[in-house]
Amino acid sequence: MKQKTTQDIPLATGNLRATQLRMVEILKEIDAVCRRHNLRYWIDYGTLLGAVRHGGFIPWDDDLDISVFEDDFEKLEEICKAELPDWLMVQSEKTDPQAGMGGGFFKIRDKRSLYINDFDSFRLDYNKGIFVDVFKNINYPRMSPSVFRYLSRRISFSYGFFHYPQNVNFKNILCYFLYPLSYVFHKGLFNLLYLFGKSDRYFFTPERYSYGLYSKKEDIFPLKDIEFEGYKFLAPSNTHQRLVDNYGDYMKIPDEQHRRTHAKFVLVNKEDGEVTY
Repeated sequence: MKQKTTQDIPLATGNLRATQLRMVEILKEIDAVCRRHNLRYWIDYGTLLGAVRHGGFIPWDDDLDISVFEDDFEKLEEICKAELPDWLMVQSEKTDPQAGMGGGFFKIRDKRSLYINDFDSFRLDYNKGIFVDVFKNINYPRMSPSVFRYLSRRISFSYGFFHYPQNVNFKNILCYFLYPLSYVFHKGLFNLLYLFGKSDRYFFTPERYSYGLYSKKEDIFPLKDIEFEGYKFLAPSNTHQRLVDNYGDYMKIPDEQHRRTHAKFVLVNKEDGEVTY
């Protein structure tokens, strides 16, 4: 069977495309702040994959991710609060506690829109606009790839349990008591490894791990410009290696059943009542 190429995949249309373009508008504002204050960010994960493989968004994607170097992360959050335009807001565990954000991560939300995914709750009053995800990247302790994956998975599972809605069942009741112990134990092991020194590898905080492998600092810095949706944004110096670390064979187009969007319902402009996909 012939392998699909990017030419075989049509671009997004309709509300999905409008959502993608709104995210680009948010990213342009973040990019301007970062360049003005010399803060180190780069497009990452699926956004970087889209830039390299498609020249913009992955056609079925409705998510935009950037990473920020750990020394600049808190600075960016504070500067964004002061300098972003009024139609945007910083959503973090400090600014919007009911959103259940947790640490090492914040969102820049568009207050004029509505974006609902599987994890959203209508019982809690927090902003649910279209967003860009901002992840802190940290310098990891010395550890093998297998130890990295082991600790990151267990830290992220136990941490995430308390930051996403959970069904009430026997398994989750058990996890409610066991996961705090798992988090303390495995995060303690992680921190203990710093006693043996830091590596030259960077990745999201372990609480935010989902898949992939850490990257060498030399594959991230110095940052370079890359084209995404007709604009120049910052990207890792070795985009190929960063994508290999995250995805392996990143040029392979997934089958249709493995292509997914995150949103269940979107209003790009709430006042227009423009729906959905």
